[in-house]
Amino acid sequence: MTDSGPVALMSVTLTTPEGVLRGKVSVDTGPMRLAELVPTAYELTNVLVAQAAGREEKAGRRISCRAGCGACCCHMVAASPPEAFYLMDLIDSFEPPHRAEVMSRIERIVNELERQQMIDELMDPVHKDEVVLPIARKYFLLGLPCPFLVDESCSIHLHRPVVCREYNVTTPADLCVDPVANDITKVPMPLPLTVPLARLTAELTGTPPCLIPIPLVPRWIEQHQDVRQRQWPGLELFQNFLNILGPQAASRS
Repeated sequence: MTDSGPVALMSVTLTTPEGVLRGKVSVDTGPMRLAELVPTAYELTNVLVAQAAGREEKAGRRISCRAGCGACCCHMVAASPPEAFYLMDLIDSFEPPHRAEVMSRIERIVNELERQQMIDELMDPVHKDEVVLPIARKYFLLGLPCPFLVDESCSIHLHRPVVCREYNVTTPADLCVDPVANDITKVPMPLPLTVPLARLTAELTGTPPCLIPIPLVPRWIEQHQDVRQRQWPGLELFQNFLNILGPQAASRS
């Protein structure tokens, strides 16, 4: 992972269907790559997840997700481009034996996806439910665990993508072994952040928005090293991200 520059503590106001959220997040004030915006997005996500969990508890529903239950880690987890860069930075920071092990797991998954002729479908930039859900179900039924899943637990829990942080259920955990057949009740998120991160990248680079399944991150990044290394002023990058979120988001130093 790269070292961050000077950090500013920003007050952020988010207007959600459940009410107004106010909090503080850390923002790098120096030149910043898209990957370096991700920790701030994770901070915001954690606040939103806590709000959603509190709403569920007030309604008498408890989140059933626990450490050691890795059923959801066979889902098609798609990351925004900034998160893809962040994950690749993380992989590159591993000691060589650990990095080689993770890359070997990724390679095995990609080989199976190629055998199933699913790569083009998975990289389709169209993110409408009627397009995504069939391929997501097909992916889950392959039973391919996330390359970061170790002993049914996430080995990068502190660095996991937004979509993993947002995925919580209130139905019994044992139903999650087959979410296609079972009726799973997910906790609604007031302001999902994965797509806004993808839209931010698209606006900055003049390219179509895209989401990248985790096993395809290294392959995708090979074709986008220039964007991976580009820098923008940190506060400007963060403000652009809030602008993508819309009028419900505001900040001040």
